[in-house]
Amino acid sequence: MSRGSRLEGYRECNVCSVTNKMEAKQCFQCTGRLDLKDLLLLEGEKRWRRQRAPVLSALVPGLGHWYSGRRYIGTYFFAMAPLSIGLILATYQKWSWGLSVLTLSFILVWLLAIIDSRRGPYYFRPPCQVACPGKIPCSHYVHLAAAGKDLESLELVESICPFPGTIGRICHHPCEQECNRGKDGEEVAICALKRFVDDMTDRPYNFYRRELDKGTRPLGSKVAVVGAGPSGLTAALYLKLFGFDVTVFEGRDFGGGTPAVYAPEYRLPKNVYKREVDRILELDLDLRFGMRLGEDFTLEDVEKEGFEGIYLALGAMRSVNLPHTGTKEEGFLDGRDFLEEVVAGDGVELSGEVLVIGGGNVAIDVARSAVRSGADKVSIICLEKRPQPQEKQFVYDRNEWRRVKADKMGEFMPAHPWDIDEALAEGVEILDSGATISFDREGGRVTRAHCLKVERIDRDPQGRLIPVLTEDAGFTVRADWVITAVGSIPDFNFLGGAPKTTSVVEGLPLVTLEETAGVSIPVLAGGDLAAGPASVIEAIAAGKEAALHFYRKLAGSPEVSIRYRPRKTMEPWANYADSPDRRRRRREITIGRQERVSTFKEVSGGFAEKLAREEADRCMRCDWPLMRESKVKKFFRSVTKSDSAKISSRV
Repeated sequence: MSRGSRLEGYRECNVCSVTNKMEAKQCFQCTGRLDLKDLLLLEGEKRWRRQRAPVLSALVPGLGHWYSGRRYIGTYFFAMAPLSIGLILATYQKWSWGLSVLTLSFILVWLLAIIDSRRGPYYFRPPCQVACPGKIPCSHYVHLAAAGKDLESLELVESICPFPGTIGRICHHPCEQECNRGKDGEEVAICALKRFVDDMTDRPYNFYRRELDKGTRPLGSKVAVVGAGPSGLTAALYLKLFGFDVTVFEGRDFGGGTPAVYAPEYRLPKNVYKREVDRILELDLDLRFGMRLGEDFTLEDVEKEGFEGIYLALGAMRSVNLPHTGTKEEGFLDGRDFLEEVVAGDGVELSGEVLVIGGGNVAIDVARSAVRSGADKVSIICLEKRPQPQEKQFVYDRNEWRRVKADKMGEFMPAHPWDIDEALAEGVEILDSGATISFDREGGRVTRAHCLKVERIDRDPQGRLIPVLTEDAGFTVRADWVITAVGSIPDFNFLGGAPKTTSVVEGLPLVTLEETAGVSIPVLAGGDLAAGPASVIEAIAAGKEAALHFYRKLAGSPEVSIRYRPRKTMEPWANYADSPDRRRRRREITIGRQERVSTFKEVSGGFAEKLAREEADRCMRCDWPLMRESKVKKFFRSVTKSDSAKISSRV
């Protein structure tokens, strides 16, 4: 392979990257032709083999290692077992302590072979990739962005996440919380760089249509996806790439799910998400909009139509109501309904003072939207405490400096700290550790709320919050409108109520419902329907896992060879240039406060190109173990355990 070969954008194995794409010479233990379908199926096949390897090693030591790809280790265990038996037979005359030790060693070899085979091949993954629910190779695409290879960086993200522009705007970026760069400075803006490469790339083709046009063998199996949100669309996309006939049922007249209905324009512009949704919907899917499960069709109808599997991605669409609130005519609004009207463009014109009940991200969005809808004053009251700036502290564990996570997180507002800061910057007042107990009404309209302070928060056996209120006189809050945003739950009316029995699918973010669904075909639930309200990236990960599960269930093992050894084109490495400037994060373009509160225009304008390249170049490239050892640990080499609390910076 010549050094001048051009990188294929989304390839995980760059040895197969050549000037003429898709025309690579086959490498040792490599398929030689890794399109997106094979790349996904290989990941699923490796995981499947790791799960089955212990069974084979229980039969013959080392066999499970060979099956999962660790051939050298398998050969070692395969040789050690008969060697142990040979030693026992060669030294056997009469029973002795020495013979007991040899017998015990043989048993230990067998047990170690079973336990170790579960590991499978070891692929080092940097902490940012491990923290990402979708397992996006963060440092890899950030490095490509630093090199100016925006198309390659974008297609690498798209191979795992079909919504890069959306995730680059609304993701809660757990990857950045584990970024090694943040241990001696500010974290790399991993999330915002997804948006940057998406904004910088203007291509005339559909990435996924290009992958389909390479040729996919139809499997002749039909799978139904109920719900056209991020999880359902991701599952439909990958099922289509695998060769299934996919039908998407959606209760609304358009696709997109929760982000399309509830995400305000200042966070996620409609055109960005719609573009990413449309390129999935145009992949020859059978789209059935306006079809509600439980009203227009049932799971039994789907089974009778010849479908062999059902994926339910309905979301958590039922709002939790507070018993002491009232109707819209009295000045009480549901937060999700309010956001839906705002996003649709016919939101309620608010005036006077608005009180928002809730401490999550939906409550923050409601409050910020209320500011833009004409409210004179907006306040948020929540049971939890408002999070305060804290110092980052680290502890040396398992040959690595790890961040010490704050405990008792349930005591603090579940909203993201950066969203709370944005709300405060726009004039929203936060009344933390408080609970409304009653409301005054005049002329049929709410006028004020009576509140008590929360002493502490307990939980019942089901995990529900139980606030313990103080016995003092409390306080009152003026309110012309009260908007509740205290959470949402899945709606299981199509089953006649919440399922009594569910089973988790092999540790994946999926549950099976066929036992209570009344059908004989596989029924999977994923996304918010299975795990409750979560993030978009977690919904995407569940959709991908559902597609892989159906392939294994309905089509069996993929017709591709296992690529055991991932290889990457290494570039000449120089010492990482560290400086106070490199420890500081570059700032995105944002609009001013006055423009924010008067319009729904997107607050963040993303990175300017020069700053984006500089920000991407701050990445330590922790996906290369040599560089990880030399750069990440260099800063901490002279630090002892007693000094760990001193390594901190304000966040």
